[in-house]
Amino acid sequence: MRKYDMYIIKELFANFYYGREYFFYHLFKEYETANIKTKKILSKQIDYISSSIPAIQIYKQLIEQLQGRKDFIMNNGMFLVENSRGSVNFKIYPKKCVMQSTGTMDIDMIFMEALRKTEFNFLVVDLDNERFGWIKPMKDHHYLETLSSR
Repeated sequence: MRKYDMYIIKELFANFYYGREYFFYHLFKEYETANIKTKKILSKQIDYISSSIPAIQIYKQLIEQLQGRKDFIMNNGMFLVENSRGSVNFKIYPKKCVMQSTGTMDIDMIFMEALRKTEFNFLVVDLDNERFGWIKPMKDHHYLETLSSR
């Protein structure tokens, strides 16, 4: 089973760390393995760089994109696609979305493709397999203006 945590990274941080996403990955990885005291500090850092999940917008987007699929089910706030290639479920939490899948890797793309059509900077983190990346690349990558260039 593969598990993906999906966070909306605030635009300021997404722009600054674009191409250096491993910093985010290490923050999330450290949070998962930290003791209680360190976890509190890391939680504040995660809250600072990420936005709350706009659940209603995400629900609408997923339903709009997936309602035509015969293998799509929505049950108790969880989205599920199950077919001969495998199964994938998707759940929305206040600070992140979680997707779990089994089967072929292409089944993972069902929800990622639907989320790609949103305006949000979703960072996907697979801690177990040490993989991470943006759901959609940024169209206009703007580097932050440094104080020396003003």
